[in-house]
Amino acid sequence: MNSSAKARPAKRQDSIPVIELWGHLLVPLQGDVSDAQMYEVVDNVLHRIAKHGAEGLVIDSSGIWIMDSHLCAGLGRLATSASIMGVPTVLCGLSAEVVMTLQSMGFELTEAQTATSLERALEKLGVFLEKRIRKGVLDEPTSPPEPRSRPQLRDERP
Repeated sequence: MNSSAKARPAKRQDSIPVIELWGHLLVPLQGDVSDAQMYEVVDNVLHRIAKHGAEGLVIDSSGIWIMDSHLCAGLGRLATSASIMGVPTVLCGLSAEVVMTLQSMGFELTEAQTATSLERALEKLGVFLEKRIRKGVLDEPTSPPEPRSRPQLRDERP
């Protein structure tokens, strides 16, 4: 076994992924989220923000089956901590049942915005995707993307 494998802990199969998307972090919550999973994802997100920064955080709860007091507290802790670190947070995909549970538990979203969908959450963080629809089919943008500048090589002339 090499030393890099020893230094990096094995990723658990039940870990909640933290996805980097256009400088933002996306946390998709699915199923019945355990207390241990929520603690781990809060720790993971905050360490990633501290190490690499983020322009925003989206917590997508569209796949949550059950909202209990511990998960509710974990969401609040994550949103508040990210905000303290200067990262705006948007909570999206809340079902009617989850919203009613949050309200009955007295959950207040003082440090997070809400959105109905992932697309709307990204828009609230300033991410807009161009899309064109023609005859029910999603087309690529008609204009080519802006060329990226690249460093000049020594043998090239400007």
